[in-house]
Amino acid sequence: MNANVTRLGRALGASLLSTFSALALHVLAGGESPTLLAVVAPLLAAFAVAFQLSGRPLGRWRLAAIVAASQAALHTTFSMGAHAPAAATDHAHHGAPVLDGAVTVHATMPVAHGVAGALTYLGIRRASALLAALGRLAAMAARAFLPGPSPAPAAAHAPGPRIVPAPRAPRAVAAILLASLPSRAPPAAA
Repeated sequence: MNANVTRLGRALGASLLSTFSALALHVLAGGESPTLLAVVAPLLAAFAVAFQLSGRPLGRWRLAAIVAASQAALHTTFSMGAHAPAAATDHAHHGAPVLDGAVTVHATMPVAHGVAGALTYLGIRRASALLAALGRLAAMAARAFLPGPSPAPAAAHAPGPRIVPAPRAPRAVAAILLASLPSRAPPAAA
């Protein structure tokens, strides 16, 4: 596979994972749903940053810092792009509590973005293992839920013919042995 295609796939996966895990947990924590623009804009920005970073290895602390910064940026973007005006609903109750239970929502928003960040971090660090596990899970589900005969195991290939070198002719062996023996006669050219 081409290296650029691999980079594009990694960047797309990382940006989708970070944006949509943050969006889902942001809304579940009580934040207002952002507009489509407030979702697409950070998704494109996350893709651009992820593409630039996908070509080089990142250490654990560096990746954690990048994911934490992205969660803060996503929360801010989602807050600014909420469907309802922030003044009317006091988004995620960061200001004075407007509704009952505002303290609960205020406490859950950082936790929600922390969980989204952890999912993103683990997803990026373990992407290949995660994809392999998802592939095995899909194959198991297909075997369990789809009717039909189970595929037969692949037949073991019979070993090919064994190539054994042919023994040397007896005359050649005898000539070599006789040539290697010391002789007591005078040299033939003398």
